[in-house]
Amino acid sequence: MLRQNQAIDMQLTVLGSSSSGNGYVIQNGEEAIILEAGITISAVKKALGYNIKKVNGCFISHAHIDHCKHIAYYEKVFPLWANAHTIEVKKLTRAKIAEPGKGIRAGRWKILPFRAYHDIPCLGYFINHPEFGNLLFLTDSFMVDSTFKNVNHLLIECNYSDEALLKAIEAGYTHPSMRRRLMTTHMELKTAAKLINDNDLSQVYTILLLHLSSHNSDTGQFIDAIAKASGKEIAIAEPGLTIELSNNPY
Repeated sequence: MLRQNQAIDMQLTVLGSSSSGNGYVIQNGEEAIILEAGITISAVKKALGYNIKKVNGCFISHAHIDHCKHIAYYEKVFPLWANAHTIEVKKLTRAKIAEPGKGIRAGRWKILPFRAYHDIPCLGYFINHPEFGNLLFLTDSFMVDSTFKNVNHLLIECNYSDEALLKAIEAGYTHPSMRRRLMTTHMELKTAAKLINDNDLSQVYTILLLHLSSHNSDTGQFIDAIAKASGKEIAIAEPGLTIELSNNPY
């Protein structure tokens, strides 16, 4: 646990990355942002070392419960941005609207929302901070029509593979109707690999795969496939994982 005002390098902590709840904290000793509101606020406070005053903002991708179950509590404690649909359906009163293509400044953070493709309005975020460079955050989207320059860190959904999904359907773990839904809501392994390679990887230091399905994914297969496609070291977002972020890792 971080102590208040403890001097640390910028780091990312995964609080949750699944249909049970999603949440990520990016912080150093003096400033922080939160991505998603699907994890209890008590867990967020603990990850922050209870120094909630250093949070410059919380950014929400969309209104599904695993990403914003606790958003009403977050809104009372943190500056919060979400798309207009989320603000409306969750009846938020303090949140600010995040619009695709319209940059946001929060302390030393620069955040650019962009359109993601899900079954309800959804955003990804391109995040800049002088201590780690540029970070791309994309979850719950089956595609994206943007490419980004000078990416240093990729946090990207890799929810399922066709191979693992068909095995899960045959085994009775997944209903056959889910195949059609997943194709237009979540990112498949090959799509994730292509998206990663569509961006310049020369300055990418972190690739973190998000939101793996419990039945329709294969961790080993995903790590191997994305590592082969990108030539980079791959990590899987699991609760408790902490990664140091830097724009000069050497």
